[in-house]
Amino acid sequence: MEFGGVMSRVNIACDWVMKLAIANLLWLGFTLLGLVVLGAAPATAALFSIVRKWIMGEKDIPIFKTFWQHYRKDFIQSNMLGLLFFVIGFVLYVDFRFVLNYEGMWSIVLLIMVAAVCAAYLLTAVYLFPVYVHFESPGLKGCIKNAFLIGISQLPSTLLMIGGIFLSFLLFKFLPGSLLFYSASLISFFLYHSAHRVFLKIDRAKNVEEIEA
Repeated sequence: MEFGGVMSRVNIACDWVMKLAIANLLWLGFTLLGLVVLGAAPATAALFSIVRKWIMGEKDIPIFKTFWQHYRKDFIQSNMLGLLFFVIGFVLYVDFRFVLNYEGMWSIVLLIMVAAVCAAYLLTAVYLFPVYVHFESPGLKGCIKNAFLIGISQLPSTLLMIGGIFLSFLLFKFLPGSLLFYSASLISFFLYHSAHRVFLKIDRAKNVEEIEA
């Protein structure tokens, strides 16, 4: 019995290793299919949609078919979301470079303000795609707003997620061969798994408030 239990765990682990590798290769392929600029956002949305289904208990979904369905369905809206978020990030980058070279009397104040906005942008980025695939039709601005509010209100969890991304990059640095098979899928699985726990926590808090009301 004990040997059978060990083999069962090994089979489950191998199954997840294979699933994550396939999902990552699909992400890479469909990102290139959209010439990166138009492919990265819908491929990322499709990847997070698959991860969400796995975490919600749908572990036997057809990976390619599901990925393609979400890639097509979310192609326009996810690209609009990605473009909007990229423009915001680019503007912040330009502002940050400007403030670094600014030598006026308000330079420190401006630097702190821009740094704070950049930090808020990073907190929002962590939840952007988990929120996009989890909530139904929040709209582009609504998606960014919800990601920001969750990132700020659940700061300890958000910081742990950022720390997890950093550790993932360290792993890829020491095992560069894993980038091809797990670069996006591993991070997306970690991010959505963490975000899903936060979503459940928020739902429980809302239910308690409704009961008390």
